[in-house]
Amino acid sequence: MTTTTRFQTRPLVRAVALAGLPLVTMGSGSALAQGSELEELRQRVQQLESRLEVPAESKMEEENNYLRRDGNGIRIGSTTVTIGGFIKADVLAGSNGNGWENAYSVGLARSFANAAKNGESDWKTGFSARETRLSLATKTLDVAGHDLTTYLEMDFNQGADAPGNEVVSNSYAPRLRQAYGSWNNWDFGQTHTTFSELAALPEILDQGKQAAFIYTRQPMVRYNMAAPGGKLMVALENPEDGFGSNSYDDQSYPDLVARYQLRNSYGIYSIAGLLRSLEDDAADETEVTGAVSVSARIPTVGRDDLKLQYNYGALGRYIGLFTYPDVDLAAQAGGDVKPLKSYGATAAYRHHWNPNWRSTLSVSHLEIVDDLEASPAGTLSYFDTSTSVHANLLWSAHPKLTLGLEYAYWDFGEIATSSREQYEQVMGSATLRF
Repeated sequence: MTTTTRFQTRPLVRAVALAGLPLVTMGSGSALAQGSELEELRQRVQQLESRLEVPAESKMEEENNYLRRDGNGIRIGSTTVTIGGFIKADVLAGSNGNGWENAYSVGLARSFANAAKNGESDWKTGFSARETRLSLATKTLDVAGHDLTTYLEMDFNQGADAPGNEVVSNSYAPRLRQAYGSWNNWDFGQTHTTFSELAALPEILDQGKQAAFIYTRQPMVRYNMAAPGGKLMVALENPEDGFGSNSYDDQSYPDLVARYQLRNSYGIYSIAGLLRSLEDDAADETEVTGAVSVSARIPTVGRDDLKLQYNYGALGRYIGLFTYPDVDLAAQAGGDVKPLKSYGATAAYRHHWNPNWRSTLSVSHLEIVDDLEASPAGTLSYFDTSTSVHANLLWSAHPKLTLGLEYAYWDFGEIATSSREQYEQVMGSATLRF
């Protein structure tokens, strides 16, 4: 909507009109004729005033063409800047004595497995706002003939041993999630791996924290090109074959990733391949291996959808938020580089009860398919299978406001035995976007 700013012209116009009033009224033979002439004069004065009105936007451009609103952001010169993000407040009650140590809400499967096996029976409660995110995006038109966009995203969800405490201040430092730029079909920087299809990511409150979904971010160089029915993405991404905070940094070659995405009225479908070089300088050995992933988001009834993902190969750190290492650690200690093969499957159905209420039921399973040489030392964990189930109810009174309640159940199968351990949690969350 365009607003207008009126110049102070009315006194001048009215003075001119009144000065000519005797000339207009001279010779009028009746009061009726005089009234008609006055009404006509008023209309002419109003028309003159409307012509002198100037749009406020034009006036602002004259005063400052460097900074102005442009769509959803602020235009600074030729660049539009958009600030976004959300405040996320969570409360969690976890079984087996797990109440978010130091408000740690990353939700690693290994952390849940340790809680499931610790022998405690009490439920513990924790509160956190550390998944709050802040983003800054820019778009600059016509940079060497192409638009240039950048995106920066941070949250506060660092490790359990990160500086900060719940005693007094609950203060935590920000961490980098994404930082990348795009130009002429190229992407440069850190974002979600090309190996995963985020359109198939289930909508759960503990986002990405399930047994077998690929939810990895890392630096890369990627090229995007049009392909029949969709697009093809090819990327060189940061290589890594460590475990937890133990990084070997022995890689000579980047991870090579390619994904083909098909989009149509029947949904979104992707197939991806990963080629990796796993190295160990101490053993002086290199192993080239890989993995595949297929994903889909299929519309069903009304606004409902079904989300699917299946993965197989040397998945390692790429799947389940690093549930298993990239190599058999026991074999590596003996001088061999042996990729640890696994498979994972995730299925989620989202149902919209009405325009404001919706639910997701998600089931995810991850399992090691290789025989371990020295179990469980080869994985630094006691389990070779993990299964997660999430069920939630979400209410969105507005696209920028979502309140939700979610129940999660985890099951862990112990290596070389028939024993199983379980973990449960209930999570409430409020997400306020800006």
